[in-house]
Amino acid sequence: MSTVSESPGGATKLPITNTSAIPWRDWDEQAFGAARSEGKPVLLALTATWCHWCHVMDQTSYSDLRVIEMVNEWFIPVRVDVDQRPDLSARYNQGGFPSVAFLNADGQLIAGRLYTEPEEMVGLLESIRHSYSDGSWSDNSYSDFAGNSLSENERSGLVRQRLEELYDTKFGGFGDEPKQPPWESVEFLLSLYQQHGESNIREMVSRTLDHIVDGLFDRRDGGFFRYSVSRDWRVPHYEKMLYTNARLASTLMLAFQVTGKTSYKNAALGTFDYLVTNLRDQSSGMFWASQDAREEYYRLPWKDRDTEAKPFVDTTIYTGWNASVATALIHAYGVFRDESFLKQALLVLDTLWAEFDGDRGLSHVVKEPAGRPRFLSDHVHALSAFLNCYQTTGNHDHLERAKAVLNSINQLFSAPDCGFFDVTSKIVSGGPPLVGVKPVLENALVAEALVTLATITLDDAYLDVANATLNAFTGVVPGISYLGPPNLRKVEEDEERLFSPAASAWARAKDTMDSGQVHLVVLGDTSRSATQALVRASLRAKTLRWVVQILDPTNDSDKVKSLGFPTTDSPAIYLCVGKQCLAPIRSPGELRRWTRPGALASLAA
Repeated sequence: MSTVSESPGGATKLPITNTSAIPWRDWDEQAFGAARSEGKPVLLALTATWCHWCHVMDQTSYSDLRVIEMVNEWFIPVRVDVDQRPDLSARYNQGGFPSVAFLNADGQLIAGRLYTEPEEMVGLLESIRHSYSDGSWSDNSYSDFAGNSLSENERSGLVRQRLEELYDTKFGGFGDEPKQPPWESVEFLLSLYQQHGESNIREMVSRTLDHIVDGLFDRRDGGFFRYSVSRDWRVPHYEKMLYTNARLASTLMLAFQVTGKTSYKNAALGTFDYLVTNLRDQSSGMFWASQDAREEYYRLPWKDRDTEAKPFVDTTIYTGWNASVATALIHAYGVFRDESFLKQALLVLDTLWAEFDGDRGLSHVVKEPAGRPRFLSDHVHALSAFLNCYQTTGNHDHLERAKAVLNSINQLFSAPDCGFFDVTSKIVSGGPPLVGVKPVLENALVAEALVTLATITLDDAYLDVANATLNAFTGVVPGISYLGPPNLRKVEEDEERLFSPAASAWARAKDTMDSGQVHLVVLGDTSRSATQALVRASLRAKTLRWVVQILDPTNDSDKVKSLGFPTTDSPAIYLCVGKQCLAPIRSPGELRRWTRPGALASLAA
């Protein structure tokens, strides 16, 4: 018999099924010690709270009495939430969720499968048991790989070429189906369009975002569904992820700034309404992880949804995803001038900073107990959020916090040769040691933040590290999402083939290094209305490649002198690309002239 329980926000949890008849273990030393002492393989179930077919497999295969008996007798069952342990997901997912992976006592993959129906599961369990007991399973030992080497400039050009080849001229996006919102790819194209003003790039961006908004935005309850199983974006998978909505909100605001299309502004504002109404913990101000894909609810007529319990909300508070929300909220404050966005962002960032430990960095889950692994993704999103907060507020505390997070990234994730691993090996969390993986996406985001720090601080040492980090991946971009042993990260590898998110982030960071950032220095007393107007104009103008720095002529006089600007009483904006600067800009109208796509094409770093 199944039961139903309540969760926050009037949502309903899914029925609790017979999966409790399988004594699922955590990923830890005890589980693998049992596998070793009992001579049994590990059955690793990779699942997620938002995953519809994970729930179906729980209610079918893992509730089948034959499967339960076989698992309990022949295997050591381990269950992992992929949001909680992205490192395990990256190494053992079979190309989607749910994934079933069979491992030996050293954590080496024996075999794996995606969603498996009961009859197939019975046969699979029998096959794995026999091959494991007689030692006939293949040895899939890990060995590092590297792609062919091209120059960085050649690689960057190949990324654009790859996106143009994959582009769907009818429905936007890249490839056929399924389709996920390609925010990294769109932002790379937006950056190119703003820099050069090419109309064909604007067309790619607009067609893609128009169809995403039409197909994936829930016009009844708000928020974006995670992805579409159809080419035209109109058959969504109904889960709503915090990270997806935060990143889409940021991308839509950038598109609104660059193209002026109000539909993107409205969709971004609708996304924030959804996040605050459905995924925000009102007591802490932090944001929950996801809302479940309960198809029966979303297929109801709109009028009937009012009386139906909303889909279950996973109330886990993830550090990196909340940092991404903070970045989006800070961006919204700059674009829309609504103080509530900044207040919410500051509350999130203050909470994350209170969790920060100089030796251990940031936990993956807020208020997580000690001893859990630390992840690069959480740190790079926090680094970006603190840097954006410094640019928006001019508060030097946020710059110092960004530097502290970067110090943790260097301490916890640096590889001996170059680049950064996805998970730290310096904090032991139990279980067999994991092979080293350097993801392209997160390394590119680190490099992008380093370029911003170099612009703000005038310290070229940051540029050296950024360049070395990007250069480490010239053998795999585009087409491969990581450096490390082959046959890992199957979900991420599929995404890279479909719409190149990691390659796009890499190419965007590389282009920013080559072309130089647009450095907007607002110089003036911020208590004066004239300075405040210039700050507002600068934040509205701030898009990709643009860095805003608010300096006071008295309090920041040394910094102003190092930049070579006069410390006069008259407020002004100094716009520079590399070592080339325009004449002082003294009105918002003058600045708007330079925000048009292609207006700064003549300036180069």
